[in-house]
Amino acid sequence: MSKNRVKLNICGSECVISSDDSESYVRSIGDEVEKAMDDILGKNDRISITMAAIITALSFCDEAHKSSVGADNLRSQIKDYLEDSSHARMESEEAKREIERMKHEIKTLRTRLSDDGEPAKAAPKEEPLPSKPIVPGSPVQRPQSGNYSRILPGDSTPEQDGFMSFFEKKNDEQ
Repeated sequence: MSKNRVKLNICGSECVISSDDSESYVRSIGDEVEKAMDDILGKNDRISITMAAIITALSFCDEAHKSSVGADNLRSQIKDYLEDSSHARMESEEAKREIERMKHEIKTLRTRLSDDGEPAKAAPKEEPLPSKPIVPGSPVQRPQSGNYSRILPGDSTPEQDGFMSFFEKKNDEQ
């Protein structure tokens, strides 16, 4: 891109600016500086043009620094939001995998239970898992494998007969 040479007149002082920016942009910046200096000169008649230029430069420099700090804060917030979003996405994917695992487990259990009414075949005897103390606030441990069967009519134990007979007697008395 070629350099543009723009002649500016700010508060009676002429200067030539060489810039890669367009002529209209350079002129708009010059007009903004002249307006700011005129505002300062209009507020106090005893201020020189040099002092007005210094005050204007300080004002623009202050705005630039504050804008830079604001941009840095926004970048930091965006970075935090992106990290939060990433963590939430990972948790969501983990939850979806857990849901799929649980659906598969439910399907397997339903298949075992709907064995056309036949009692489930005895699974090979498993060694008991070592017992762990229950710690309050710890997650509930789920059995990894198990023996699932239905109790069919006539397959009850004496304890169950006594339990059921207790309710049957009560119902018969009414």
